[in-house]
This record gives sequence, structure tokens and C-alpha cells, in this order.
Amino acid sequence: MKRKISRTVAIIFATSILAGIVGCAKPKVTLQVSRDRVQQGEDVRVNWTSKDAKQVTLNGKAVDKTGAEVFNPDNTTTYTAVATRGKKEARDSKVVAVTPRPARPSIRISADQEAITRGQSTTLRWTSNNADRVTISELGTVPSSGSRVVSPSQSTTYDAAATGPGGTDNASARVTVTEETPAGDRPRTNTSPPNPTIAAIFNQWVQTIYFELDKSDILPQSQDKLRRAAGWLTQAPNRSIVFRIEGNCDPRGTEEYNIGLGERRAQAAKEFLASLGVETSRIQTVSYGKERAAGTGEGSPDQSPSWAHDRRDDFIYVSGGTPRNP
Repeated sequence: MKRKISRTVAIIFATSILAGIVGCAKPKVTLQVSRDRVQQGEDVRVNWTSKDAKQVTLNGKAVDKTGAEVFNPDNTTTYTAVATRGKKEARDSKVVAVTPRPARPSIRISADQEAITRGQSTTLRWTSNNADRVTISELGTVPSSGSRVVSPSQSTTYDAAATGPGGTDNASARVTVTEETPAGDRPRTNTSPPNPTIAAIFNQWVQTIYFELDKSDILPQSQDKLRRAAGWLTQAPNRSIVFRIEGNCDPRGTEEYNIGLGERRAQAAKEFLASLGVETSRIQTVSYGKERAAGTGEGSPDQSPSWAHDRRDDFIYVSGGTPRNP
């Protein structure tokens, strides 16, 4: 009987020793990532396993003792798993490097004249950013920014595509081609431009504005001019007037740079007028870059030719308005 009790006591003692050893065991944790380098916007999967752990955290957040989560890091991130048991802990970390996503390309294209008669020509103008390759239907591969004279035999939509590491952007410009009216069918009118008095009044109210070197910001004195112009353009008799803003630059710099700068200058004036209530559907824009530059040195905007005079937006009456008596 005593031998049986001694054996039971020995078993209980051994079990207690084993429990004490297990209770004192140091926890372990292992962490893995699906990729250690991703591009911004891409996912990464984080897996972890643990042993002898009372609690596990991942970057400070309590998680299951074994598990996985998917993350979409915006920048380089360190993922750290910590396993604890009492005062003992173990940790494992992995760094996932995040590279910025390339900027998305952008492209704009326009035609100087959107409607021509068969046999006439017009100039296509386009600008792009962040593009390795630019193509235009009917023209093939073209420089990232530039212009091209075209003479389509029928109405044509020119589709432009800009492709780069950040993706693709598309834009289009349509040129409508009409048949020339036979001479015998033409109405007998004088050759004066339509609504000549409106065109003249337009030039009095909507005047050229000028820009600082390499800038497309609207200067305070130009803002005053545009406010005066918008006040006139939004009057009832003038609300059907369509006009064109022509962006220009001085002759310095590359053709590509100046085409883009001229476009930004024309667009800045368009947006300013739109903020004052002038409908954007009435406003055409075009960039001539340095094509019309005549300056040979610095001077004031009132001096032509001068570089300061070249840095401007011109406003051209196209159509519309209520006829006035001369």
C-alpha cells in the first residue's frame, strides 16, 4: 500500500515539474511577407505563427496566435509580430519597401479651326505630360507636344493617346469638313466679317492680358481686365458670343515647353472667366507657344516687339452676339 502511494506521489510531483517547465517556456513567433518590395497601391500578405504564446500582437494590434492579413502600404513599412507569455516575449520583423507609383500621363489636343471646307487646312495642337509615347490617329507616333497642319478630305476625329509608366490617357479633337458651296449658289453679300460691330465692341471690352516670365498666373491688373470682360460677356445681348483665347510665349525655351506654357496661360484665363459666370462652352483655347513671338529683348508689355509683349493671351471674336447698328 505504501509503495502504491509513493508511486502516485512521484507521478504528481513529475507532472508539477513538467507543468512548471512548460509554464516557464519562452514564446516563439515567426513572421513572413509575400513580397519585400511593392509598388504604391499594390497589396502585401503578412503571415505569422507562434508557439507557447499567451498573446500575439502585429504592429501593436492584438491578433490570433497564428494568422494572416493583407495590407496596402502607402510607404515603406516595418511589420513586427510580438509574442508574450508572462514577462517573456519574442518578436520577428520584416520590412516591405514601397516605391512610388509613376505619375499618370495626361494629354490635350485641339484644332485651330474645328470646321473647314474641303481643301482647306487646320492646325492640330497637342500637349502631354509624363508620357513616354504619344500617338495620334491618322498621324502615328508624334512628339510629346507639338503641332501639325492637316487637311482631311472628310470629317475626322483625331484620337490622341499618351502612354507612360503610370498608365494611359486619351483625348480627341474633331475636324468637320463641309463641301464648298458652288459660286452660283452663294448668297450675294459683302465680304465683311459677321457682325463687324460686335467684333469691334468685343475688342474694346475683352483685351489682351500679359504674364510674367515662365508663369501662367493671372496678374492683378489682368484680373481687373477679365472682370470687366466677364461683366460685358454675361450681359443678355452678348451671351451667345463665342471667342477664342490664344496663349503665347516669348521665343526662349524649347517648342515643346512653350506649347505647354501657352496652353496653361490660355486655360488659366478660361478658368478665371468661367469663375465669373462665362460658360466654358463659349470659350475655345489654343496655344501658339513661341510661334508668334517677335521680341528680341526684355521690355514692357506695351512695347512690340519685346519679350514681355510676347508673353500674353489674345482674345479673338469667333461668332454670336446680337447685331448692333453701326
